[in-house]
Amino acid sequence: MGLALLTLLGGALLLPPGARRPVSDAVVVTVAVLAAVVLARVGRRTCARARGWRLVAAALLTGVVVSASTELLDPAPGSVDPARTAASVLPHLLGAVAVLTLLGRGRLRAGGARLLVENALFCTAAFVLAQLLVVGPLVRELSPGGPARLALEASCLAATLLLGTGLTFVTAAGPARRTTAGVTLAGLAALTVADCLAVVVSTGSFGLLGTASRAVLLLGLVLLVLAATTDPGDAPGTAGGPAPGVGGARKLTQGITLAGQLLPHGVMVVAAVLLLASALFVATPTPAALVAVAVGLLLTGVHRVVVVGDEVRWAGRLGRSEAYFRKVVRASSDAVLVLDEQRVTTWAAPALADPAQAAGRPLVGALLVDRVHPQDVETVRAWLSDPDGPAAALGGLCSFRLPAADGSWRVWEAGVTDLRADAAVGDLVLHCRDVTVRLHAEDELRSLAFTDPVTGLPNRAAHVIALAEELAAAGEVSQVSLLLFEVEGLTAARENVGRDVVDLSLVEIGRRLRATVRGDDLVARVGAEVFAVLAHGEGTEPDRVASRCLSVVEQPVVTPLGLVDLSAAVGLVPLVAGLGSETVLDRAELAVRSARQAGPGSVRRYDPLLGEARDRRERLRADLVGARARGELGLVWQPIVSLTEQQVTGVEALVRWDHPVFGELEPEEFIPVAERAGLVGDLQRWVLHEATLAAAALPEHGAPLRLGINISPVHLASGTVVGDVSTALRATGFPAERLVVEVTGSTALLEDPAISADFAALRLMGVHLALDDFGAESSTLAHLTRLPIDVVKLDRSFLARVDKEVQTRALCASVIGIGGDLGIDVVAEGVETPSQLTVLRTMGCGFAQGFLLSRPLTLPALVACLDAGRGHLWPRPGRAGRRRVTPGPAARPTERMPPSR
Repeated sequence: MGLALLTLLGGALLLPPGARRPVSDAVVVTVAVLAAVVLARVGRRTCARARGWRLVAAALLTGVVVSASTELLDPAPGSVDPARTAASVLPHLLGAVAVLTLLGRGRLRAGGARLLVENALFCTAAFVLAQLLVVGPLVRELSPGGPARLALEASCLAATLLLGTGLTFVTAAGPARRTTAGVTLAGLAALTVADCLAVVVSTGSFGLLGTASRAVLLLGLVLLVLAATTDPGDAPGTAGGPAPGVGGARKLTQGITLAGQLLPHGVMVVAAVLLLASALFVATPTPAALVAVAVGLLLTGVHRVVVVGDEVRWAGRLGRSEAYFRKVVRASSDAVLVLDEQRVTTWAAPALADPAQAAGRPLVGALLVDRVHPQDVETVRAWLSDPDGPAAALGGLCSFRLPAADGSWRVWEAGVTDLRADAAVGDLVLHCRDVTVRLHAEDELRSLAFTDPVTGLPNRAAHVIALAEELAAAGEVSQVSLLLFEVEGLTAARENVGRDVVDLSLVEIGRRLRATVRGDDLVARVGAEVFAVLAHGEGTEPDRVASRCLSVVEQPVVTPLGLVDLSAAVGLVPLVAGLGSETVLDRAELAVRSARQAGPGSVRRYDPLLGEARDRRERLRADLVGARARGELGLVWQPIVSLTEQQVTGVEALVRWDHPVFGELEPEEFIPVAERAGLVGDLQRWVLHEATLAAAALPEHGAPLRLGINISPVHLASGTVVGDVSTALRATGFPAERLVVEVTGSTALLEDPAISADFAALRLMGVHLALDDFGAESSTLAHLTRLPIDVVKLDRSFLARVDKEVQTRALCASVIGIGGDLGIDVVAEGVETPSQLTVLRTMGCGFAQGFLLSRPLTLPALVACLDAGRGHLWPRPGRAGRRRVTPGPAARPTERMPPSR
């Protein structure tokens, strides 16, 4: 567009002399109006202070209107015309106000006295130039009158003020607007030069000089439009202006800033030289020029004073700022290392430099990789591997060791900031933090977290991690096996010799296991009485390792308080691909349980059948919930026969579970499941209610039948037995004196004071008590005297060989005799052969039950049996296992049916 305008102006020279000025002025007016419109609209969109550009547009329009008016009033050229000469004063002053409005008050106040002096110096120098180049020649040539001379001086002064505000814009604008300010100053300078040329041309004919003045004026207008359209406003880095500090834009901004500071002095030097040349070779300068030069010299001195004052203040601020940040850096917990492009340390914080200097390994001037610990060299080199790209800045944290003053090494954790693109730094900055104490604390915590405090062996957490690592490397063929040792005898040792001796024993066991296995085998303590070994080896090698370890565990442990004898049960699980840690530990627990059931000193490998048995128990536990509501639970009845009267005197209620998948289940299988699941209480209360309700309606042939119901030890320990029995008796109306509560349990349970109180309460209610399974491991003769027992039931295992062994027969006879002396009825359970029955009758045993007499019967079959023989029940002679009276269908045969379990 600028080229087209210049071409149009050049074509005006080809026109007749009388038409050149009007055409040129028409072009200028048109372009000025368009420029004013663009400034008003574009300035409003691109600049936060749109009012400033609108004022610039107003100044242009004012200049067009005033110039056009003067041309219309006095179109003929001639001497200096006061009106035409003064026409530019108002637009120039309005433009100066507009430029200052672009800056804003904050920027003007921030410039201070230095900005004021520099711009006053520039205006003075520009005024001198205008006097020398424009006013002086016109005055000498035309000798204008007073008004014309005053108009010339006013026009000159207004032009210099406009240029001064342009320079103020350059020096006071922010970095983002510095380029815009430079273009604005150039545009204002072009307008001022064009105005000066127009004043000169106005006194003569319109020719090449007139065309040049219009061309310069158009150039100024284009520059102002360019400045407005590229003005980014007050926000740095916004669209439309170069962001500060980015490539060539940053260099251009710095150049414009430097030019703005040197321009006043340069113009003053040029003005002084021209003034001297004019005085020597042309003519005496005008008085205004001489006064302006004197003022300029005075302002130069003032400027120097202001600059020195600013430098002193800035130096003081810089010194205080540097001291402040030095102290902050010294006091900071994060130390700083500065590295150049070659990774040479150019500066180090005292926290890093002083210890290294004391150790004889100074950091400054040396490559960082030459000062770190030899084991950390490759880590640091890889961390700072890219010397040109941003990889180092994005490398995250890196830990390395640097020398300490005492010759040791301190661990530093560093992050890096890449400031190589920043001209003020140009290096890599490492922010380092001493983490030595933290790492020591982490090591101690790790030791506490993964070490057993008693034995010093790895604990369960460390064992699980090692197990997971072994499983991750496992193949189809086992190379490593898990040996789980459950030590037996520690509880007894703790009661006899105390906890300290037990701890000594655990330490000794750990030492023995560690000395027995291979060097790469891991020994860990994973429980209070459990050790684990990850033993390497194929085939049967782990079994041999388990046997050797078991042998050293079973050797007596010598302690200050005597010998401690221990044993262990060992579970063995080979590790193969596809197994998880939880699965392996679960299998090991099952194998240990199997070994414990086999007896102390046993080793058992995991067998899938163990898992199937566990799964069966879990299925039973889940299905037992709601089994009663589904009608899967029922009762069967086994008669108890008087051996002297051969008459049924009582029945024992036995619970059965008809499982939909596994069929009819024995109490020995599902009662323990109910005890572990917390369901045995509800089950026992149901049995009490159903059994007493059914027994109340049984036929009586002679004395009323007694009802025996077995109470689980878990239910007995719950403390609700008395209330449950009382509730069942009240609900069914069954007489308390006909109920026999059969109890079993350990010696500790039966001797519990709370249990004894429950027994006493049951006796006061009229309920009889029976000691079940007498002769088993947990029963003693002391129970017969300490407990309020009415009935003793001899266990079938106690009677198994009573007809074949003299010792067993003697023991049975003794118990029967003691029972008779104490007034306690004796019932023999599990009688299966006529010879057993004969021996028991000979000994004087009062009652018996078993398959020989009757298998457990359903309720209808029991009623039929009682009615058929009017309560008489006895096996036929010579027909073992057959009754004289055969009632209806019987329950499924079983070796022994514990009552109500």
